[in-house]
Amino acid sequence: MEARTIEFSLANFFGVMSILIGFICAILGCFLLLVPSVRKQPNRFLAAFLFLTAIELSVWLWGPSFTDANWASDLWNAVGKLQMPAFFFFFIASCYSDFRLKWYDALHLIPFALALFFAFVGPRVPALMGNVVSDAFMSGTAAATTVSHIVYYGYLAAIIVILWRFRQRFRLHHSGGRSEVLVWLTQFAAVSLFAHTIVLVRDVMAFTSAREFVLSLQLFSAVLVLVIMTWISLKSLLRPELFRDVDRRLLSLGDEASAQNNDDLARVLAYVKAEKPYLDANLNLERLSHQLAMTARELSEILNGALGTHFFDFVNGYRIEYAKDLLAAIPKQSVTEILYESGFNSKSSFNTAFKKHTGLTPSAFRAQAAAAA
Repeated sequence: MEARTIEFSLANFFGVMSILIGFICAILGCFLLLVPSVRKQPNRFLAAFLFLTAIELSVWLWGPSFTDANWASDLWNAVGKLQMPAFFFFFIASCYSDFRLKWYDALHLIPFALALFFAFVGPRVPALMGNVVSDAFMSGTAAATTVSHIVYYGYLAAIIVILWRFRQRFRLHHSGGRSEVLVWLTQFAAVSLFAHTIVLVRDVMAFTSAREFVLSLQLFSAVLVLVIMTWISLKSLLRPELFRDVDRRLLSLGDEASAQNNDDLARVLAYVKAEKPYLDANLNLERLSHQLAMTARELSEILNGALGTHFFDFVNGYRIEYAKDLLAAIPKQSVTEILYESGFNSKSSFNTAFKKHTGLTPSAFRAQAAAAA
């Protein structure tokens, strides 16, 4: 009687957890689909992942009878094969602004199609293929859990590679910058890896002498999933820009964005060369970006991404070249007059920038230029 009471209590616990997690997934998924956003594609993939997660955990609500051989459980198992593709595409679409599905991405549907095929053809195997093939088929069915774990870690390995490549390319294009999108995605991947590893340990222990720990791990994993889904919900409330806005620094998989960046850089360089705005001692990032009819952030990203330099290093480079011409061409003009004419507003900043760009002091450069002449 006591064992039945415990079993009933556990069934109620998992049923309640299934309802709570499913409700959070459904609400958050609907939010991602309906919220006005320019981040539609990654939001759709994340919403699909959340809906599929709710479906996967609904087995806790229906209880053990649901897992008996029937068309509903077969369909449930097949739909579960779509979860990791949705998870995978969410990460790609979040990292790369120009990601679009291609025809060959349909290959990710193969596990789903095979699951449906074996689910509905499986019961006919004994009659169609005989006992030997039937035994092999049943053996393969028993290994489905192992295959699911392998598929999961395969997808996660691909996600880690995507995040690593994104991090490398982001640092190359935006030196000194930080991508909040990358931080969020790394956190999401990490907690997902931890949660699934708990499930893997639980499944392994079910075949060992440590079976008494299986229930504890099942309870822990249920609470952990609820915590993760709550965390994602809070993230959407506290950091809505991660779900609504597109970080303009997100990278491109193709050449279109790179070509645009090259055009913008060419426009910046042509303007600076022709108009010489660097001669203005009060020039700053906002003023130059206004002159170029772009935002300060766009200009900063162009300089960081294409040239790997910050604004003042960029401007001072032009100022030093201008000062070098004056130092060599007009020997009688004082260094102080030249530094002000070149756009600097103090002798210390001029000397520091000059030494940084040429390795010489202004006086040493002038003497070297005079000797060469």
